[in-house]
Amino acid sequence: MKKKNKKMNTYKYDNKRFILVFTMMFCLVISMSTYWMYAYKHKYGKNYFDNKIISYKVSDYVDTDGNYVYLKNIDKEIINTFINEQKEVLKNNVIDISVTKGIYKDILSIKISYVLYGELSNYEDVITINIDLKNNKVLSNDDMIDMVKGSYKDIATDIFNEYIKINNNRKVVDAITEEKLSSSEFNNNSEKYIIRIREKLPDIMNIYIENNEVYYLVRKYEINKVCYYTNTDINMGYINKKIGKL
Repeated sequence: MKKKNKKMNTYKYDNKRFILVFTMMFCLVISMSTYWMYAYKHKYGKNYFDNKIISYKVSDYVDTDGNYVYLKNIDKEIINTFINEQKEVLKNNVIDISVTKGIYKDILSIKISYVLYGELSNYEDVITINIDLKNNKVLSNDDMIDMVKGSYKDIATDIFNEYIKINNNRKVVDAITEEKLSSSEFNNNSEKYIIRIREKLPDIMNIYIENNEVYYLVRKYEINKVCYYTNTDINMGYINKKIGKL
């Protein structure tokens, strides 16, 4: 009887030891797999989504040659559309070009800034693109604004308060109704002009990411065109402001 009990105890002990060793080995395999996935991503700058490899090296997606910025390893339609946009701008006399690019949370963001020759003065033009690398699609302005929990109304209000609101006693002429307004009359109707700006923004706004912060670009004269006439309507400068952080 004692021998039988001894065998039973030995059997139970062996089972417990096997379970313990198996659990330790399983945890070790999981830990090593997690470590190598982390190390691979940080060494090679890649991630995986549904068997799709996402690289975090900008050079895997962007090449520059002369005044052109070329996309690669991306949907061909996106590549061709981006090149055609650049061709339109490059029909002008380009004096200088600068490119801002980066990958932030699986989004490839590119801003190309051109300085172009003008008869009265040189001016700037901008092309931007934001590509969701995971889903291989271009993100719209609406997508980008929603991503940082912003709104066109907030942006329009900010533009009005900082760039359009009249801070002196001069008179202006409404750009749509031709009505002559004093500064107080104009400012007191701020909501009307904020609505005009908000309705205009989707057609004239560029958005890009830099250092995990989302910025919008809009030409000041485009805003003036829906508010009031100015002597600087030929000004082609951009309003460039942060919307929010990713």
